[in-house]
Amino acid sequence: MGAVSMSHNNPDKKYMLKIPVQKRSKETVASIVESCSRLLVQEPYHAITTDKIAEMAGVSIGSLYQFFANKEAIVAAVIDQLLQTDLVYIEEKMNQIPQTDMSTKIHALIDIGFNRFHDNRPLRTALQGVQGMLDYWDTRRVFFEQYQKAILKHIPDLPGRDRSMVALFIVSCFNNILHLSLLGPQNPEREEATKKEVYLLISRYLQS
Repeated sequence: MGAVSMSHNNPDKKYMLKIPVQKRSKETVASIVESCSRLLVQEPYHAITTDKIAEMAGVSIGSLYQFFANKEAIVAAVIDQLLQTDLVYIEEKMNQIPQTDMSTKIHALIDIGFNRFHDNRPLRTALQGVQGMLDYWDTRRVFFEQYQKAILKHIPDLPGRDRSMVALFIVSCFNNILHLSLLGPQNPEREEATKKEVYLLISRYLQS
């Protein structure tokens, strides 16, 4: 099995007015995005303003508006950063899955997904309620395409079936299940039960 190579860059970044180049500008943008992330966890979405974000980031509102047109653009940057971090994690962990039986691979895939969603859970939960308001399909498209390629490295030959489509269905379904799990009760028993159902879903889908 060769290493999974993923591109973690979204060159378009249409949510930004200007891409930072200088170190100071990059630090300003990073501070704005981090401050928005913190506010999303602390306050209702409607209560967050660009003034609050700029104040927490320690930058002027003018500096903020050099890079972002509004609050929604900053939240899109938060989501982009989170997904890019997820891709790096997924690449590293999926490259560590050994050449073994399909059952073991499916269990490993499920563990990778759930372990990742445990990271920064408060922010992920907060974003659940606002993602539908934002236009960030380009970022999600990059995420799904790269995750799909990673899955393709591990699924078996499926005569008469489109493996690329199968991988996409697995990624889409599993991603939605992970998001739904953020909204439900959080306890180890429920998570283990969910993992068992996901295993049955994927394994039987691959065998059908």
